[in-house]
Amino acid sequence: MKLGRTAFLVISISAVLGVGCAAHPFLRADSPVEAAGVRVGLVDQKCDREIDPNWSYADILGLQMRVEVTNSTPLPVTFEPAEVRLLADGKARTPHESDHSALIPAGASKIFQVGFLERDDNLACNVPMALSVAEAATTGSRPLPLPPISFLVSHDDI
Repeated sequence: MKLGRTAFLVISISAVLGVGCAAHPFLRADSPVEAAGVRVGLVDQKCDREIDPNWSYADILGLQMRVEVTNSTPLPVTFEPAEVRLLADGKARTPHESDHSALIPAGASKIFQVGFLERDDNLACNVPMALSVAEAATTGSRPLPLPPISFLVSHDDI
């Protein structure tokens, strides 16, 4: 029985995350944020919300985002996508999956993917959210004071 439930969970997660679906621009997103010559902006997203058949009181929000980090400094910058947080409904949520951290050389840009899979009735694609990147970008061992980036995926609860 465990194997059947695991297979169902994998299929459900794939459906929620929209594996194979094209990414879309945000309906509304703040301009990229910048601190000390490092700029972080939202590129695109895939968002879906499904009814969780195992939990009648909660739906599953699947949100995949691509984030671009541009280093205009003369020094390398480290970006750790696992340190970004989804801010919504008064909570900070950690990514379900993300690219590995990377060193961004001086004058270069890199795009990172980060994904959230949340079981919560209050989250939907039409709920205003923000992405906190303050702890994700560092020069040396010092985090850069980057403000959150607010966004809205859609007018509809997809």
